[in-house]
Amino acid sequence: MKKIVIFCILFMALSSCKTTQKMNVEAAKEIPYFTFTTLDNKRFGKDNFDATRTKLILYFNSECEHCEKQGKWLTESIDSFKDLELTFVSFEEMDAIKSYRDKYNFNQENITFLQDTRLTFSDKFGVDNFPSILLYTKKGKLIKKFEGETKVKDILPFLPNK
Repeated sequence: MKKIVIFCILFMALSSCKTTQKMNVEAAKEIPYFTFTTLDNKRFGKDNFDATRTKLILYFNSECEHCEKQGKWLTESIDSFKDLELTFVSFEEMDAIKSYRDKYNFNQENITFLQDTRLTFSDKFGVDNFPSILLYTKKGKLIKKFEGETKVKDILPFLPNK
């Protein structure tokens, strides 16, 4: 009887470990259809991207310390991204998103901030961490997915030649 109880306890413990293991989520191979909201309350979707620029999409949360570092690193090297279209996406309230934008002075013409009110970004784009960076070609094909803090020097090799 003791063996059965020990076996059951061991089985349950091992089973629960499986469900807590981090799954490697595959990023969307191309930009999916979506509708998010800009900071001036307009709809923004896949067709609103600039077809002449490579796209860097950052999924963030303003209260995440790793996202804070990511914002700082991007700000320090913002000139390296001047030819790209940068899009920052968060599910937070507009005020929190605006605060993050202002804190890092992300006010360049090639930067857009979006609010994901329906919490669909993670599923549609295939990410599950903050911050996550997705780099897409001008035509919307995935170049590279970065999850977690990513130094600018690790992103630069994947940018198209100028």
